Amino acid sequence: MAFCWHHRQLVAGAMAVALLAASACIRDVELARAPALIQCAGDGTSCTQDGMCCSGSCTAGTCGHAACLAEGAACLLAEDCCSYLCQQDSSGQLACASDLGCSSTGLLCGRAGACCGLGCASDGTSDGTSDGTSDGTCNGTLCAQSGAACTLASDCCGGRCDAGKCAPSGPGCHVAGDACTGADQCCGGQCGPVVEGVTACLLRDGCRVAGETCSSATDCCAGVCQVGANGAANCKALPGCAVIFERCTTGKDCCSGLCGGDGRCQGVGGCFAKDERCQSNDDCCSGTCRTVPEGALRCANAPGCKPAGPACKKGEDCCDPVAAVGTCRPAGSACALATDCCSGVCVPSLAGKLACRDACAPGGARCTSVSDCCSRHCAGFPARCLP
Repeated sequence: MAFCWHHRQLVAGAMAVALLAASACIRDVELARAPALIQCAGDGTSCTQDGMCCSGSCTAGTCGHAACLAEGAACLLAEDCCSYLCQQDSSGQLACASDLGCSSTGLLCGRAGACCGLGCASDGTSDGTSDGTSDGTCNGTLCAQSGAACTLASDCCGGRCDAGKCAPSGPGCHVAGDACTGADQCCGGQCGPVVEGVTACLLRDGCRVAGETCSSATDCCAGVCQVGANGAANCKALPGCAVIFERCTTGKDCCSGLCGGDGRCQGVGGCFAKDERCQSNDDCCSGTCRTVPEGALRCANAPGCKPAGPACKKGEDCCDPVAAVGTCRPAGSACALATDCCSGVCVPSLAGKLACRDACAPGGARCTSVSDCCSRHCAGFPARCLP
């Protein structure tokens, strides 16, 4: 696929970029008595070096993303891709991914659920694995539903071909593409027409929710992909509260306490609450990120202090001293929650440190909530604002 060109309109009140001495390499807003906080600039902003830009590209004094890679192209960093998503493909190689969380027609696939059209056409030969899967290409033909004839696992919506017939979906819910009569039957919580005359479970955008088929942990909102009793690999929910982007009915279902209008848990902006997924201690309100038995990293409470939020009233009681409730902070100041900032936007810098922004975050910037982004589209792990 040819390179694509992105031009993003700047929002009013875009952040100011202040350079330090010539030997410095950070790009942040400097405030008296405030720690150095790295912030990236969106496309179209003035720049003097590549590192100042979210896109990683400064051309002729302006941040841009002119040479971004299209879906399916090999990549090394999120900044290489027009979608800002660089993930493992069906062959295990890093490639630019669509923000839909599925592959377009003509791209490689190893299972039907990897394709936006829910159809993965193979060459009819096994790749030698025990379940008879085969690398194929996404096409417009709907996968075979449970009980239908099949040759390979990739023929089936559920990802398992047993004795010439597609095996039923795993217990609990039906995967995308399988027949349904109501939304409550579907892992994604949506049932509707997929092709003319066929009603089936629909594929949700973004990461795969618990129950859907997967190829690796990076496909799943909870970061756990396991082979179940039916022989197919499915995303698994982490125990306890539901992490961001997993399905929910009420706010009580979510670690964040916020269930979005789309029926999926949402971040509230700023640091993550206990049991949310994390990459480092800096991600968590408690300052503690630990590995759980399922293999994922989740935020944990630190003994002897209180995490950011209403429970933390005094700086000396807080796990993070800046988390105490008080006067709102201007752009460039350290923050823990969106409510700490006068702008209501508290996002991670390129270095992972949370800082207030005076405006929404541009494409490519790190995010913890959809409300952080100018596009109102935050996805991936670690999450970034998408076009």
